[in-house]
Amino acid sequence: MTSGATPRAVGGKESTELPSAAGGASARPRTVTGGEVTGREVMGDGGSALATARSRMRRALPLIIGAVVLAVILLVNLLPGSEEDDRPLSPGNPAPEGARAVAEVLAAQGVDVVRPDSYDDAMESLRTGPATLFLNDALGYLSAGQVADLTASADRTVLAAPGDRQLTALDDDFSLLGPLPFDLGNDSPVLAADCPDAAASAAGTVSGTGAAYSGDTECFLTTIDGETGGLYVTSADGSVAILGAPAILSNGSITDEGNAALALQALGSSPTLVWFEPTGADVTSSGEGVDPFTLLPDWLDYLLVWLLACSVLAMAWRGRRLGPLAAEPLPVVVRAAETAEGRARLYQDSRSVAHAAATLRAATLTRMARRLRVDRSASPGEVLEAAARHGGRPRTELEQRLLHYTPTTNRELVLWAQEILDLEKEIQ
Repeated sequence: MTSGATPRAVGGKESTELPSAAGGASARPRTVTGGEVTGREVMGDGGSALATARSRMRRALPLIIGAVVLAVILLVNLLPGSEEDDRPLSPGNPAPEGARAVAEVLAAQGVDVVRPDSYDDAMESLRTGPATLFLNDALGYLSAGQVADLTASADRTVLAAPGDRQLTALDDDFSLLGPLPFDLGNDSPVLAADCPDAAASAAGTVSGTGAAYSGDTECFLTTIDGETGGLYVTSADGSVAILGAPAILSNGSITDEGNAALALQALGSSPTLVWFEPTGADVTSSGEGVDPFTLLPDWLDYLLVWLLACSVLAMAWRGRRLGPLAAEPLPVVVRAAETAEGRARLYQDSRSVAHAAATLRAATLTRMARRLRVDRSASPGEVLEAAARHGGRPRTELEQRLLHYTPTTNRELVLWAQEILDLEKEIQ
């Protein structure tokens, strides 16, 4: 039945009529029932809606997964964080890296430990009466001007490993020498006070790592790049102190050596201790410039590594796929003679006379070997030896015409092709 055949109703039964739709994207079957024709148009490829939806879902699966991952990341950022205090050296953190033990001991000794939530609250707490300021600004949120105002408002200031920008706000001559050398065999070296400061002398020795500073009074001395500095440095009048190893205040290290004595002496000299930990909300537009990387969350590095790994896996997954094979019927059937003629014209257009001669020579030797029943692995010399035995020409002549001669022009190629064809006919 051809595409234009039309089944019709026979004996009053229902049948379907399919008219030919050459050039149309869809066919329009018509149902014939008792002489009436009802038209029903089939759109698209004729597949069901469920199959189409599944196909589109498979194609959109990578985008859906990416959208879900992005939504989860946004949801995690928007959800309120845990109410538990987990910041390092925080007086409310009971973990090993927190400083809750020092804060509770100071409170038990009668020191009022105040934790301001912002820079303005810290300034207000320092103005209410004699107070010691402990500034733990590890990320460098505060500007030099803000540090200067806090120091001027406090009776005594203890800075936890300040940076160069914060040191410029101090009236005293302090400078950062650098971090202590890292020793695999001794992660927390024990250093002796070796200075006249009362707090350092009461401690005797401390065990911790950090950065060394230079100043008027240097305690717990160490040498970095040929320069000598201390982990605990104070000004001449003792109003400003720099604690280069703030880790000695942590719950996990406070009981080592004289760490507790130094912490209690340095932070408990006033009836009020303002324990200030700045946040990103305390950053002001002071024109000094703040490192933007310090404002990024800690988990961003892990997220970037995870995204990089996902990108590499996606490239390895999708980069090797070239898509499904599409089977298409050939528009025409090309005869072998036309293929040979087309190849000959390519040789002629590129003037590859030597290449064409080599092709003719190989084909002639193959046919001669088949007719002479010579093994396929036989060399050209063996084929010509058999041809000389069965033909009327000597082997030297056959070698000269078939192997050693190579035409250089199209005319010579035509004549030589006729000669080797005659040799092949003689063998036949």
